[in-house]
Amino acid sequence: MGGIGGHMAPFMPLLLVSVTCGVVAHLLAKEKGRHVLAWTILGLIPIVNIFCLSYFVGAANRRLEEKIDKLLSTLIQG
Repeated sequence: MGGIGGHMAPFMPLLLVSVTCGVVAHLLAKEKGRHVLAWTILGLIPIVNIFCLSYFVGAANRRLEEKIDKLLSTLIQG
């Protein structure tokens, strides 16, 4: 009687938050040079994703660190 939407309705907010967190984690991983698949999966897991996103936002940007390391090594050698 309720159809598919009736049974899924209670889970829709959780699904929406999980998918949103997964997308944000994916984008952050790409931007920061991190393991994209692992970050995306962690971003999709309900409840865990909220805690992981706070870590992901504050995580160091590996791409920038590598650029700085190259620049410093060039300056030291040259």
